[in-house]
Amino acid sequence: MPRFVALGDSLTEGVGDPHPAWPNGLRGWAELVAARLAATDPTTEYANLALRAKTAWDVAQEQVPAALEMKPDIVTIWAGGNDILRPRLHLDRVLTPIDEALAQLAVTTTTLIVFTGFEISGSPFLGPLRARVRELNSNLREIAHHRGAVVADVSPRNEWRDRRLWAGDRVHPSPLGHERLAAQVGTLLGLAPQPAPPVLGPPQPPRRGRVIADEFEWWRDHAAPHIARWATGASRRELVTPKWTVPVRPAAAFPWFDVGNDLAVSSLPSA
Repeated sequence: MPRFVALGDSLTEGVGDPHPAWPNGLRGWAELVAARLAATDPTTEYANLALRAKTAWDVAQEQVPAALEMKPDIVTIWAGGNDILRPRLHLDRVLTPIDEALAQLAVTTTTLIVFTGFEISGSPFLGPLRARVRELNSNLREIAHHRGAVVADVSPRNEWRDRRLWAGDRVHPSPLGHERLAAQVGTLLGLAPQPAPPVLGPPQPPRRGRVIADEFEWWRDHAAPHIARWATGASRRELVTPKWTVPVRPAAAFPWFDVGNDLAVSSLPSA
């Protein structure tokens, strides 16, 4: 009975992939991976402790102890994104808790997967953060190697330059982006090859005036509200809980599941 536990922040909670039938109104890449694991073995169990606004320290202190009690076979951890967005970054406050988390999880977990951060963003205004992300990623790779973890490296993938892989906030993957992430993790887990997500044609280059308008709208609708929420701590006070705090069998608990379906990532139902 394989058990998969996903840890992290909003990227693993599934923000950017809205589906009303799912807990918190979100699906996400981790659910897609869990579905593929369960298609291979219907006894697969799954928990997702990830939650928006969580820092690396939060993940290590709140989620890792709960995960250890579940005795998982597979653990994914994706943390540090909220730390990167802070005005001042203390890298050791990101790396130390992740390193300690991996050290604890490695004792009993067969497969540990650590995500790097996106070095490509959906907005030029986020460009100054790239140096931070590169430094974080370099250290994460070293830590993962030291702890025997597998790296899900999203940083060198030029495909993420395509805006269609990003949600409107340009921070979280779109539904198609989550499908790409699930396909990448499935490959790392050695799951049977699935039909690749649909190939995107080249995006139409926007007119200069449209680019300026898009950036203004992004600042107005996403960036400014996010900064305000961060400054006031509003996102951390939201009455939202992790989606799957107790291991469930996707074959029984997911809003849809068909063991007879090969669950190709690109063909999963949308809602």
